[in-house]
Amino acid sequence: MSVLKIHLTYHCSAQCEHCHLRGRLAPAPVIDLDLALSVIRELQRLNGLDYVVLLGGEPGLYQKLTHALVREIKTMGLGSRVETNASWATSAEAAQQFLAPLHQAGTQVMYSLDCFHERFIPPDRVLAAIRVSEQLKGDYVVEVPYLNFELRNSDQDRRTSQILADIQKQLGDGNRLRTYEGPIFFKGRAADRLAAQVCRGRGVPKDVCDTVPWWSNGSQSTLDLLALDPEGNLSKECGIALGNVRSSSVFQIINSFRPETHPIISKLIAQGPVALAREAAELGYVLKTDYADKCHLCQEARDVLRRKYPELLAPAEQYQT
Repeated sequence: MSVLKIHLTYHCSAQCEHCHLRGRLAPAPVIDLDLALSVIRELQRLNGLDYVVLLGGEPGLYQKLTHALVREIKTMGLGSRVETNASWATSAEAAQQFLAPLHQAGTQVMYSLDCFHERFIPPDRVLAAIRVSEQLKGDYVVEVPYLNFELRNSDQDRRTSQILADIQKQLGDGNRLRTYEGPIFFKGRAADRLAAQVCRGRGVPKDVCDTVPWWSNGSQSTLDLLALDPEGNLSKECGIALGNVRSSSVFQIINSFRPETHPIISKLIAQGPVALAREAAELGYVLKTDYADKCHLCQEARDVLRRKYPELLAPAEQYQT
């Protein structure tokens, strides 16, 4: 399956510690509708695009744009999903207003639910959204991330588990909550704020990174998974750009993709993030004893290497400033 993830904006109704994209409460640029549709059409023609994911930031802050994209995606015969924190579900009516056009188009909705979002968004809003999705007989799933997926023994993970249990209890046993539970990937703000809590004793990750860990078909060597951001960067969705559609055509970017010679991707495939850390050491980076995961090491190395590869390590939102 060929997938495009479109970040409509990095503006969000939350500013969570675990956000790998560093979504923020402050207003941020929003993707142009015509640009997004143009890229979708070109990828469908050139790359066999099957599925489009709309996310942010928070797409619910831009409901007209989200609805317009979903309608057009459906007319193209593509599948779609919207990833949201449900901050807009202030009432059943508000939830219906946002969700009805999505479910009518056959779009899956993924709701975020965890202790990190709770600081900004009451879990009751997620519950209200789920209930409306159920009433509309829409396809939905709840994403539940954990600091330590295997143990789930931190205060944060216990709270996340409790929130999930409370939502299930209110739905009733006859309505089993559909969830995707998995680990936090320590990149973006998660690397800055949370990695230190879990990295002790994990050592330096030495394995390669030939697939992104958050998507089943996310091979670094193929174009099966791409992401588009408001700046026009076409990337692997981990802050590693292949090109910019505002300065190059989609055809040029697709046709020139050579993973074995890309200055960042080639090293990840052959040697893993430790190769980036060695290169970053030439610019002053000091390798640590422990890292939370491969993403943590990769993020820290790329933060330093942006000085050397500013166009390739983009968008800026995914890096320390």
